[in-house]
Amino acid sequence: MSLTAADAGTAPPRPALQPAPPSALAAALVVGVCGLTPVLAYLWSLGFAAVVALAGLLAAPLLFRSRRPSLGLAILLALTVWAVVSALWSVATPAHPDFSRYKAVEQFIAPKLVFQLALYGAFVAAAFRLSPRGGSLAALVLAVGMVLLALLFLAEAVLKAPLYQWIRAAAGQATRPDWAMRDVARSGYVLALLFWPAALRFSSRRLWPVFAAMAAAALVGAYLLNADAPFAALGVSTLVFLAVRFGGRPAVLAMAAAVVVYFLAAPLVVLALDQGQLLHPAPGDIRMQSWAIRLDIWRFATQRILEHPLWGWGLDAARTFGPEIPLHTHNAAIQVWLELGAVGALLTALFWAWVMMRVEQLEALDRPMAAAAAAAASAYLTIGALSFGVWQEWWLALGALVAVVCVALAKSREALHPPAGAGA
Repeated sequence: MSLTAADAGTAPPRPALQPAPPSALAAALVVGVCGLTPVLAYLWSLGFAAVVALAGLLAAPLLFRSRRPSLGLAILLALTVWAVVSALWSVATPAHPDFSRYKAVEQFIAPKLVFQLALYGAFVAAAFRLSPRGGSLAALVLAVGMVLLALLFLAEAVLKAPLYQWIRAAAGQATRPDWAMRDVARSGYVLALLFWPAALRFSSRRLWPVFAAMAAAALVGAYLLNADAPFAALGVSTLVFLAVRFGGRPAVLAMAAAVVVYFLAAPLVVLALDQGQLLHPAPGDIRMQSWAIRLDIWRFATQRILEHPLWGWGLDAARTFGPEIPLHTHNAAIQVWLELGAVGALLTALFWAWVMMRVEQLEALDRPMAAAAAAAASAYLTIGALSFGVWQEWWLALGALVAVVCVALAKSREALHPPAGAGA
């Protein structure tokens, strides 16, 4: 008489989690968003929030056969919960909000963060349902789009944005030339974020002129348009790409340590440097004046951090400290410390450490792909350290898009670098 595992008092072995099969819907969504990326970057950068959210909503049915939730998602969920809870004591939360007005509702960051995590996360999860063929098509569409965007970016920078002004005038929204240049400069942020994933798609020797043209156009265009943050991001991401490509795992681990130190020690660094005026911009020196303003913001924000170092001032509190802080701190680490305190800074550092550990795992399988992923992450961190608020919808959507593009590119390379016991 045989005994079953249950009769013997032991649980039967759990079957291994099988990867979900490739999905045509996932391919259509990822390819579609990649195709729209250069158009959105040039004409409507704020539209990334709506497009990525819609893609996530359409991808929601795929979650029923998706991968097991990751540690990174759990950390992001914890950070979101903490941010929402911090709204209870935030100085930015009105005592008697008027929910009958859209503007009043739209200004509430907390509920938007919850929806963004769900929708943007669903889009990222859908990318893991790509087949190598679907990933290759998405990566190709994105790479070609980035080359065309870079060339247009350079042309508009040299010619003072005549095409953009014509399009706006034809749409009945004529704009001043200087404002048109400012709007076109936003394309540089998308170029910087997606430059190295696109460049890796053109890594063969016969395509190196395409890569060279994209690099020159992006750098020169950013310089002419005074887009300092994208210019800096391109420089930093290039150094990171080369370090990981030729240094391998030690370079990835060094970047992981640097990211953790950045988020945990940013206020201490500002305090250490706060020994007087670091910059003395000459009259008319716009670039140096911009840097001096940033330093003043960081000094002021750090003093406020010292008043509530553990819990912070609450979600979205940075915009209440005007005119010293114009809407946000122009530095992700400082804003997280100011609003969410040490708890938020620790969770943010943990998330980015997890990201870099995923890159470290990828390095063992496909070092060029790991270098491109690390470079894209460094570009996002560099721009976040100089521009934009942490909670801006379109900026968070771009972060999700970078993750999707990296997954698609990794999928496209699986035929060349088949995974050995671990996914890309």
